[in-house]
Amino acid sequence: MHNPILAILAAGVAGWVFGAIWYGALGKAYQRALGLDTEACKGQKMSLAPLLVSFVVALVMSAVMYQLLSNLGVLGVEPAALAGITIGVGFLGCSVLVNNMFQKKPFTLTLIDGGHWALAVTVEAVVLSLLA
Repeated sequence: MHNPILAILAAGVAGWVFGAIWYGALGKAYQRALGLDTEACKGQKMSLAPLLVSFVVALVMSAVMYQLLSNLGVLGVEPAALAGITIGVGFLGCSVLVNNMFQKKPFTLTLIDGGHWALAVTVEAVVLSLLA
């Protein structure tokens, strides 16, 4: 493909879709970790604002990941995946951990959110390595 803009867009969409699948699969555990009653949440409509913001954020993160991979000379799927998981766990996961500890949130929430971010940027890095 060799078109960075299309690669960034594709990686952002892939990261965002991964997040939708992740939280869809872990929805009840996520609600419990937030202290919500899972039965009371049934039938409630999701606000559009967080979905739109998370999509824009996925695009921004993909653009930053593209810049990082390019500047570091990371080529290939395996090195990109390793860079993605390293950045995901080392920066995003650690940030989620510290924030949640200070806010006295359950560790389950940290695992769900931190796991999401670590894997989402890994997905983005792999897509970028395949398309850019």
